[in-house]
Amino acid sequence: MASTSRTNHDARDLLWTPSDSLKDANRRRIIRAVMLDPSSTQVNIARITGLSQATVSTVVSELQEEKIFRVDSGGGERGKRIRLGAVRGLAVGIEVNHTGLTVAARRVDTPRVESDTVDFSADQGGRIWVSESVRLIKELARKTGLDEDHIVSIGLGVPAAVDPRTALVTQVASSLEWNLGGDPRERFHEHFPGVPIIIDNEANLAAYGEYAFGVGKGDAGKNVETMLFVKASTGIGSGLIIGGLIYRGRHGLAGELGHLTMDPTGTVCRCGNRGCLETLVGGARLVEQVRQAYSGYRIDLPTGLESMIEKAKGGDQVCGRVLHDAGRNIGLALARVCNLLNPEIIVLGGELGRASELLIEPAEQSLRLYALRGMLDHPDPTRIMGSQLGLLAGAQGALGFALKADVTVGV
Repeated sequence: MASTSRTNHDARDLLWTPSDSLKDANRRRIIRAVMLDPSSTQVNIARITGLSQATVSTVVSELQEEKIFRVDSGGGERGKRIRLGAVRGLAVGIEVNHTGLTVAARRVDTPRVESDTVDFSADQGGRIWVSESVRLIKELARKTGLDEDHIVSIGLGVPAAVDPRTALVTQVASSLEWNLGGDPRERFHEHFPGVPIIIDNEANLAAYGEYAFGVGKGDAGKNVETMLFVKASTGIGSGLIIGGLIYRGRHGLAGELGHLTMDPTGTVCRCGNRGCLETLVGGARLVEQVRQAYSGYRIDLPTGLESMIEKAKGGDQVCGRVLHDAGRNIGLALARVCNLLNPEIIVLGGELGRASELLIEPAEQSLRLYALRGMLDHPDPTRIMGSQLGLLAGAQGALGFALKADVTVGV
């Protein structure tokens, strides 16, 4: 546990103090960039903020004199590592799914993340997800040595479409009978008054997490330009990052990969259409295929996606074949997306991401069959990769995305 005895600056004061001054706005943006990456360089700060190297250099020098920043020696002027000095604050991220939620909390002056998960049944989630989120936030805050009074931002990822202009929920999954309508942020205001709460679709925030902290970070801390993140679990969702920005579409419905039509005469999907990708590779469907294959022959059948993946890794031929076929279908869907978007990398995450070593090869085979050859027969081809953050991508992405948002007062 990090000591707070030498803390002189409150992160809330640094980030929330209202000001119309361009200089103050630039200071906040640079402070947020260093909080996002507690060991950044001047070059990376300029890239993240969009500010000139000269502006970054000037502000960094001022903040160093005020003991808000510490600048390590070596690495040249632009390559020096810039860290927070004596600053106290806490960033939080929440990812809500159909059957559980994960909360991540991190002191703004350290990269260490504290996290915890709560599982619940789909029918009870609508009643308890807010109270369970609040409980975990307070518990994790204490683990960092701080408390809820030090929270500077909360990112909230929900299983729904969120209008990027109003931050209001525009569509909830048809199978999810939760009251997520309107503005879910309001349910947290009484618990964390004044704290900015940034809301988005949970797959979008998982994509941002993998982009900012996972495989999307690329070599030498330089993030990839375009990244498609596939969240494959009970349902199939995705998030698209272009130039560091989440692409949401006009109504917040971009990235619904699971509802890409694969067979117009196929099985009816929970969305009301037929033959969606989710009807072929959704978690429940994969487990069902295994159980049908073994019906009457075995009693130790998988009860969920996790146990099915473990059996496949252990050599179970039926589980392995079902996952292989799932990889082929995912690859076909990805080929259609790639022919439209041509992303630099595709990241496979969610619960199925645990089986990425079993899925990537068949997915790549389909990609080669159906995608335009120019993006694959290239010295730097489009690649499919497994998630680096795993099931923490959503909560960490929510944490980072909210921390980066330049909000000066509670909303």
